[in-house]
Amino acid sequence: MQRLILATSAVALVIPTQTHAQQSPSRDDVTVLRPLVVSTPLRRETALVRSTSSVTVIDEEELRTSAAADLPSLLKRYAGVSIIGYGGQGSASNVSLRGMSAGQTLVLVNGIRTASATSGTSSIFNIPLASIERIEIAKGPHSAQYGADAIGGVVNIITRQGGQCADGRSACASITTGVTYPWGGYVSGDVRGRSEGGVDYSVGGSILGTRGYDFTTPLAWGHEPDDDGFLQGSLNFSLAKEFDWGRLYADGLFARGRSQYDDTFPSSNEVDTDTFAGKAGARLKHSDSWSSTVELSSSLDSSTNFRDGVPGDSRFDTKRYGIFASTEKTFETGDARHVVTGGAEAYREQVDTTVDFDVTSRGLEAVFGQYSVEYGALTIDSGLRYDHNEQFGGATTYNIGASFEIVPDLVARASYGTGFRAPTFNDLYYPGYSNPNLKPETSRSYELGVNWRPTDSTTLDVAFYQTWLSDAIASNPPTYIPFNVARAKVTGVEASLSHEFGDRWSGKASIDYRSPRNEDNGRYIPYRDRFKATAELGFAATDSLDLTARLLYGAARHADAANTVKLPDYVTVDFAANYTFDAQSSLKFSVENLFDEQYSTVTNYRAPGRTFNLSFTRVF
Repeated sequence: MQRLILATSAVALVIPTQTHAQQSPSRDDVTVLRPLVVSTPLRRETALVRSTSSVTVIDEEELRTSAAADLPSLLKRYAGVSIIGYGGQGSASNVSLRGMSAGQTLVLVNGIRTASATSGTSSIFNIPLASIERIEIAKGPHSAQYGADAIGGVVNIITRQGGQCADGRSACASITTGVTYPWGGYVSGDVRGRSEGGVDYSVGGSILGTRGYDFTTPLAWGHEPDDDGFLQGSLNFSLAKEFDWGRLYADGLFARGRSQYDDTFPSSNEVDTDTFAGKAGARLKHSDSWSSTVELSSSLDSSTNFRDGVPGDSRFDTKRYGIFASTEKTFETGDARHVVTGGAEAYREQVDTTVDFDVTSRGLEAVFGQYSVEYGALTIDSGLRYDHNEQFGGATTYNIGASFEIVPDLVARASYGTGFRAPTFNDLYYPGYSNPNLKPETSRSYELGVNWRPTDSTTLDVAFYQTWLSDAIASNPPTYIPFNVARAKVTGVEASLSHEFGDRWSGKASIDYRSPRNEDNGRYIPYRDRFKATAELGFAATDSLDLTARLLYGAARHADAANTVKLPDYVTVDFAANYTFDAQSSLKFSVENLFDEQYSTVTNYRAPGRTFNLSFTRVF
């Protein structure tokens, strides 16, 4: 705690010359903004203020001012989000929500599943920040909307979309180039706009490379005393056109990365990772109150492990093809507004691997329905879904939630839901370490929350939640064969506060406390965050210079099932300065982990130390 106090004091000393805040308009110039709309929680557009569950939105402004070099570094500072990293940029990293595992957290790109069907986790390190427009994080169970794996919640990464440029032009472009330390560099660019024919388009790409650093300590299994570098290229696109009868659209993201890592096996210490998610769809407008959507989607998660000069490799590829269809009807009765949604979804997962699995593909089908009603200050959302998995049969999930505006700008919410996680191909079929008789993991959760905006400058959000997990898949030495037996309970509290102190100063703070326990033995689940606190201060030094300082405190947590080993607590401070020369040119300088804190989120794997970034952006 003493280290946290010292670091907080350091940030406070830095603020007068090294912080950032958005400039607030004066009272006479207040602009009424449209309510923020999100699509992730209910799988359709809804106003964030009406949400019956906790939702965090990371917008373009936060992406612009962040000191983060990659997606894991960006996500780790948000309440309810945990990151476990096996090194720095390009290393394997897992994201989880509210104390659940990475496999119990659903990661989407533009609404498309991205996880490997063998490991059950997504390659979030291979999704470049340059391709992202915003991120929506819906916390709590959402299996009634998305099916398997959405026990802890959903992270939906939305890539850059097309449309008219912010300054009103029909076409615009930008290019960003930068250098980093540990030594590396990158360049990214994009073109977006609206054609004369009314087609909204966006195309972007990026290339980055870094020599990295030695990810492991000498005590790590497989330690090799060398730097672990990363090289990546990516391409993203979006197309859409509005018609009198509806809308046609398509989008996609492809990224290929080569990561170096340490391994005692002589056959591999590098991995090539391919990530793809794409869809094409149509939204049919039957009337002003009735519409239908049909989407075709495809995704790929491919990893090939090898070592230069050594013949052979190990390969784990997942291909997923799907179709989604829904229809949505809105109607009113008196002062109540009703929305009824129904639909079906089907996708097929196929694995191609050098490991000899008994089964290499499976089909999954689902039907679902949702009902929402808005009656004055009251909103109620409900959902029911049935999933059929070719390997283990059916699973039914549901949720119900309500929000109520007690007084203007004070909204209380409550929700209850169930979820499930499907066993992976590794769980079921990995030779010598699998169990084909596994059942899906199941959960039930509730949340109580309140969102209060006492002034136009201040917002407070608090949530209390509990999740019970049953039939959790576990394995023990010496066989490590998985089985359904474990029970877990996670109790947590999240609180986030933001405030604008004036035209130039702003601040944010959050706390994230949880108790993730194995109910079979009463011990804490290893590698799960138990307490996290963040603070951010910003200062618009001039009309051209924005400065931001951010602090993250991570408390000690257990690193083994017996709770005899702990990873120590840590404090990191980030700093970013954004300078705008004119409407076309800007410069960014940022430092992650300013005081070079040495810490780990996995035993014997070094988290990134002090990292510098200098970039220049030109808009055309």
